[in-house]
Amino acid sequence: MSEEPEAKKMKPTGWEDHTLNISGALMKDEEGKLFSDISKENIQYIKGIGPKHDVVLEALNVKTVEDLANYKYFLLARAIVTLSEVEKIDGRPSESKMNIDRAVDKEWEAKSLSEIVEAPISAIEGLSEKASTLFNDLGVKTIKDLAKFKYCRLAEAIVEASKYEHTKDATERKIENATKMLK
Repeated sequence: MSEEPEAKKMKPTGWEDHTLNISGALMKDEEGKLFSDISKENIQYIKGIGPKHDVVLEALNVKTVEDLANYKYFLLARAIVTLSEVEKIDGRPSESKMNIDRAVDKEWEAKSLSEIVEAPISAIEGLSEKASTLFNDLGVKTIKDLAKFKYCRLAEAIVEASKYEHTKDATERKIENATKMLK
């Protein structure tokens, strides 16, 4: 008795005609998973995060893709870099109260955003010297580097994409829609 090919055994998902993929970013075993499932996985499932990155990120209490996406110092660095892109030289009104004093060390409080983005990551308030040294080992030396750290950006994109995916296959969605119509 001949066995059915693997493709025929699989339950239809409703996504067989989709070509979307992030195969270049994930370890082989993770490539077909839902974004929401990948978000909960260990950071080692992201291609390029090897033992060195893993040790550094674990020391920073970053264990999952979602932890990496929501790493507060990455989000802060990204905010500073984004805002620096619209900063005007000598454009601050004299009566302005705008500040990020709780985000940077005292010596950086009066600096422009353009100066702050070039600051070492140790200028971020609350980022320990140990964390700064660990990031330096990964080539992340400035606040701008942290904002552009590809693994944080990739994790953030995966988590954001997970908010817009269907998690039920075609059959499950069909049953759900039929049930709604009965109510």
